[in-house]
Amino acid sequence: MPKKFCIVCGREDVELIDRMCPSCYIKTKRLVEFPPVILGKICKICNAEWIDGKWVRLAETEYDAVRDVVLRYLAKEMIIDRNVKDYRIDMIKKWKERGGRSFAEIVVEGKVGNQAFRLKKKVELRLTYSICNDCLKRKSGYYEAIIQLRGRKEFSEEKRALFESFFTNETVHSISDVKISKDGIDYYFINKTAAKRLISTITSIVNAEITESYENETIKNGKREAKLVISVRI
Repeated sequence: MPKKFCIVCGREDVELIDRMCPSCYIKTKRLVEFPPVILGKICKICNAEWIDGKWVRLAETEYDAVRDVVLRYLAKEMIIDRNVKDYRIDMIKKWKERGGRSFAEIVVEGKVGNQAFRLKKKVELRLTYSICNDCLKRKSGYYEAIIQLRGRKEFSEEKRALFESFFTNETVHSISDVKISKDGIDYYFINKTAAKRLISTITSIVNAEITESYENETIKNGKREAKLVISVRI
């Protein structure tokens, strides 16, 4: 019975993939096809990413936001050879060249058979930097809710610290303004849902007096709209 051998290097008694040993397969085949450019949109203020028709804030830094955009785009547009397994993709750096064009270096690691490989590819980035809806609202002074933090008898920095210890990333990114007075602090929220969620969390743990009211009621597109005011006494 004739021995099986690699049609490229002639090695015998090795694992064959399309009549080639894994090493020759890696050398001769295009294992990964990259898109010519990577497209995306990022908020230039808070690094939110435009995903499926809406702004989503996932990253703290611009680099991490770009990396998220790149990896998400590659997951949809990159073509991987059917014999590649256990692969991972990452962006290891980005830069801007003379003339203003931006690029990223992508690395792909994986296996063909029992042979590991590592590829690098320079890909052009065409990212749009704009301002997300939340940042536009902050810049314009927009708000949907106010949380008025007060003391039952008197206000103190300890009560403020306790209240703010419940802040999440959602809370911080939803606050458009903070006004401090001798009686307490007013927190202005661009999203009333975030304000309500914060109050729900606090009242499940802290004994606080909560009062809700509305102000500045208007009619818009046939619907009543008003600013939610939540008084919190700790």
